[in-house]
Amino acid sequence: MWRVVASAVLAGVVGLSGGAPAAAQGTARPARDQVTAVSVTPSVSPVPVEGTDGRIHMPYELLLVNFGTDPATIDSVLALDRGHPSRVLDSLTGNQVAAHFAIAQIGTVPGPSAVLGAGQEGIVWMDATVPNRASVPRQIVHRIWVRFPKGQAGGLVPADVTVTVAPTAVSHLPAPVVAPPLSGTRWFDANGCCSIVTAHRGSVNPLDGRTNYPERSGIDFIKLDDHDRLFTGPAVKLSSYAYYGAPVTAAADGEVVELRDGLPDQVPTMEPPLGQLPLADFAGNHVIEKFSYAGHTYYALYAHMKPGSVRGRVHLGEHLRVGQQVGQVGNSGNSAAPHLHFQVMDRPSALASQGIPYAFDRFLLRGRAASENVVTDVLDGRRFTYARGVRPQQQRCRLPLYLDLVDFPRTAAHR
Repeated sequence: MWRVVASAVLAGVVGLSGGAPAAAQGTARPARDQVTAVSVTPSVSPVPVEGTDGRIHMPYELLLVNFGTDPATIDSVLALDRGHPSRVLDSLTGNQVAAHFAIAQIGTVPGPSAVLGAGQEGIVWMDATVPNRASVPRQIVHRIWVRFPKGQAGGLVPADVTVTVAPTAVSHLPAPVVAPPLSGTRWFDANGCCSIVTAHRGSVNPLDGRTNYPERSGIDFIKLDDHDRLFTGPAVKLSSYAYYGAPVTAAADGEVVELRDGLPDQVPTMEPPLGQLPLADFAGNHVIEKFSYAGHTYYALYAHMKPGSVRGRVHLGEHLRVGQQVGQVGNSGNSAAPHLHFQVMDRPSALASQGIPYAFDRFLLRGRAASENVVTDVLDGRRFTYARGVRPQQQRCRLPLYLDLVDFPRTAAHR
C-alpha cells in the first residue's frame, strides 16, 4: 500500500511536491521528489452553502489519473482543513469510495469498485462540510490511500509513499440567495445535492473542450398531494399529476438571455433513450435568466416547462422581477415525470457550465424521505415515507438537500 496526501493541481507533473524549487532557495536542502503514479486535481474551488441539516456544504470533484502500468485501487479519500490537519471535512472509506467514484467515461456511474486502470482517469465526488460559517477553511488538502498489485515503474514507486502537494482554495464567491421558483406545499427534492451522488450530482459533460458539472447543485422538484402521493390515475397520463402546469416564477430580478418553447411533453414514465434527444432539447422548454448577487453575475435555469407556457409570458432580453411568472411545470425535454429542474450556473448554458450552490431565502422543511428508495416508491405511485426525527422547521437562506420535502411560500412580484 502507498499513501498520497494530495490536493489542488499537481502542476502537470506526477508527484511534484509543494513549495519553491530548491535552486531558488539558495543553500536550502533540495526537495526530494517522488513518483506517485497517480495525480490528483480538483475540478473547482468549492463554494460554501448552508444546507437544511445546518451544516456548510462545499461540493466539488477530484480528478485522478493513473500514470502507472498496473491498476490502482483507491482505498480511501479524506478531505482535511489545511489550517487544522486533524479536522476531517469529508471521509470516504471502503464501499463509500466506490459509491463516489467513477471512471471518466460518458455513461459511467459510481460503483461497484474504485479501481483506476493503467492510463485511466477517474472522478471522486466530494462534499466537504463544517458545522458553521466560522469553521469554513481557507484551503483543503486530501489524503488518498491507493494500492497497487506490485511495484511500479521499475521500482520508482515504493510500496509506501507519502506526498504532500499544493492545497485547493475554498472559493470566496458567495452562494447566491434567491426566492423559490415555486410555491405551495410538499415539493420533493427527488434529485439534488450534496453528499449522495445522484444523477444531478454525478452529471459530467465534456463539452466545448471543458469538463462541465452544471448540475452540481441542481434540483428536480416534484410535488406530492395531500395524501403524500405523486399522482392519482394512470402514471402515463399528464392529467394524473395534479401539479402539472403549476406556475414557475423568477427566483431573482434579472434578464432573460435564453428562451425555448414549443417542444412537446414526454409521456410520463418514458424518458427519452440516451442518444435520441438532441443536446439542444435536453432542458426542454426553458428560460435562462442572468442575475446579480453581491456584485457577482450568475445564471438561473428553469427547465422542462409546459409547451406554450413560456412564450407570451416572457421574451428574450426582458428584465424579470422576482416572483414574475416565466412558465409552468411541464414534462418536456429529458424528463420522465412532470417536474421543475432548477439550477444556478456560471455561464448561460444548461450543459456547458459549472453549477454554483445557491440558497432559497425562506421555506419550510416539512420532512425528509426515509431513504433513497422513497424516490422510486413515489415515482411508482406509492406513498412518501418520512424519516424519523425530522421535525418541521422554518429555513432561512439554506439549500434544500436531496430527499427533503419542503413547502414554499408564494413570492409576490415586485412592482
